[in-house]
Amino acid sequence: MDKNDIINFVEFLQKKVYKPIQIPSKIIDSALKTTIKDIQYHFKELSKKDIIRKIYSNSNELTVFLFRLGNELHLNDLDELKGQIHWLLKELCCCEIYFNNFIGEGFYVVHGEGVVIGSRNTIGKGFIIHQGCTIGHKINGSGKGNIIGNNVTLYCNSSIIGELNIGDNTIIGAHVLLNKDLEKGATAVMTSKMVLI
Repeated sequence: MDKNDIINFVEFLQKKVYKPIQIPSKIIDSALKTTIKDIQYHFKELSKKDIIRKIYSNSNELTVFLFRLGNELHLNDLDELKGQIHWLLKELCCCEIYFNNFIGEGFYVVHGEGVVIGSRNTIGKGFIIHQGCTIGHKINGSGKGNIIGNNVTLYCNSSIIGELNIGDNTIIGAHVLLNKDLEKGATAVMTSKMVLI
């Protein structure tokens, strides 16, 4: 598998969109390099070849790659191409992740169906998000977005809503609706009647 294989793969994906526009190979290459760093952050034993194979097979890695591809387009002001990748992310991975988010190295999506990451969030290294999670704003999508530290894990069907500060090394358990800041190293879990922090 070489550079041309991944370019051909992106062209294959684009056959699913209306009037595909060719994405520059340097953008695809940069997105792939970042995706490989993301995956190897958590799975050091996986080779570049293993990761590309997982991207091809529509595993969790495809979601990360499509986000990184859209983010590269955003960073390079290629707005006319972002809509295609946004559509592919929704169609193939059942996710909606805005490309104007900053997400550090080590981004990983586990069973990404239903993941929504709204706009303008700043997320640190090692972020893991599971299915059915939302990161968003309180009112009509306005606001600065959330600031999420390094090595944060968001388990299934949980939400971060507001303009919150989430400290490093925090865990947000399943089915938690978080609407206040979390300190470094905290764990938020749902009990039968309330959220414990």
